[in-house]
Amino acid sequence: MNNLYVFIDISGDYTFSSKGSTYLICTSLICTDILIGLNELCLCKHKQIGNGLDITHFHATEDKQATRNEVFDIIKHLTHLRVDSIIVEKRKTGGKLQERKYLYPFLIEKLLQYPFDYRGVNIEQYDKVFVFLDRESCSQKEKGYIKQAVKRYLHNCLTHIPFRLCMHPSGTHDHLQIVDYCSWALFRKWERNDLRSYNEIRSLIKSEFPIFRYGTTIWY
Repeated sequence: MNNLYVFIDISGDYTFSSKGSTYLICTSLICTDILIGLNELCLCKHKQIGNGLDITHFHATEDKQATRNEVFDIIKHLTHLRVDSIIVEKRKTGGKLQERKYLYPFLIEKLLQYPFDYRGVNIEQYDKVFVFLDRESCSQKEKGYIKQAVKRYLHNCLTHIPFRLCMHPSGTHDHLQIVDYCSWALFRKWERNDLRSYNEIRSLIKSEFPIFRYGTTIWY
């Protein structure tokens, strides 16, 4: 089977006020081979455990900088990966889009239109598309919004190609951990002008679009 695998992660918070993050970053990671890099990540995890860190999986926000350095050193060599991201400046996000039931469909559609464009990834060549999201912390209601948004978009986009949508904890899939790292690096760049991790994976990033760049209305 010639399968396409898509992993999606969102960085930043959903507080639309001056108390929240400035940006919300929605990132996708796409590949056709999900085996490359797994041995390296497994060895890296066990090295951390051997050094006294009892970690079950990688999570960029919580990992120590020494661990992040080693993980990014692995990711930057995974040249078969494609990373795309949309950058949401939250203070320019107004009206219904501040509600998650409207925000999720908007984010998914805007994000996937880049890699799924014929100039990006020609999805017609694949037998099946698998989409994975890490939304373990979401409520069941929020998970419902996400599933509806993704399925609606994929039904319209993948008219002749079957797909599966999976919402798994990131600890169960290495590539959800990889996309978490990529999204975190993009978030650090935009939120704090910290380019250290971003520069490590820059060659993997195929699109990075601030969707409200030309917006003039500030909502808070």
